[in-house]
Amino acid sequence: MIGLMLWMNALTMFAFCPEPVPKACSRYFTSDAVFVGTVLSKKYVERDEYLRFEVRVSRVLRGSVSRTVAVYTGNDSARLLWDVGKEYVVFAWRDQARLYSGNDCGPLSDPTKVMETTRQLEALRHSVDTFVEGEVLKTLPDGPGVPGVDIHIRGAGKTYQVKSDREGRFLLKVAPGRYRVEVDPRIARQSDYNIGTDPNNIVW
Repeated sequence: MIGLMLWMNALTMFAFCPEPVPKACSRYFTSDAVFVGTVLSKKYVERDEYLRFEVRVSRVLRGSVSRTVAVYTGNDSARLLWDVGKEYVVFAWRDQARLYSGNDCGPLSDPTKVMETTRQLEALRHSVDTFVEGEVLKTLPDGPGVPGVDIHIRGAGKTYQVKSDREGRFLLKVAPGRYRVEVDPRIARQSDYNIGTDPNNIVW
């Protein structure tokens, strides 16, 4: 059985770095709040189960947040590695009035990439194109791609079919909406590295 890895990121508590590394647009559309902020303090709380960051917000890109907010991250291998005094683009989800975030282990969590990430997010305001993309791999998380696998994408009153290319990747331009991604379960299964992501309920 081969593995299906979707190029999106569901913002749930994960215990390892998500694969593939999420893109700015995918994190943006699955986040309850996106903002630029500077870390004022950090400390372990609740018997060291979480790290709590106090963040001063300088720019809100999605959702609504106050000038200073608390952001929590699980004390696991995907915890945020933020440093006090540095500025970050924060992609957060809400759970019982708290904001949570996690480390994507890529450029979105890199304080030196704040301007670049912000530019990408600003460009979304003018974008009229939406895509569903992903890859099918022989082994997870970074095995060889599997060509020729049929992927069905249903939504917005239409059904699309696309095949993975020779590197196992697929890309389909679609109208904005809610989509269901289907692959024959005898051929492929969803990657555990996309933990929490429901490929049958993708909103773009």
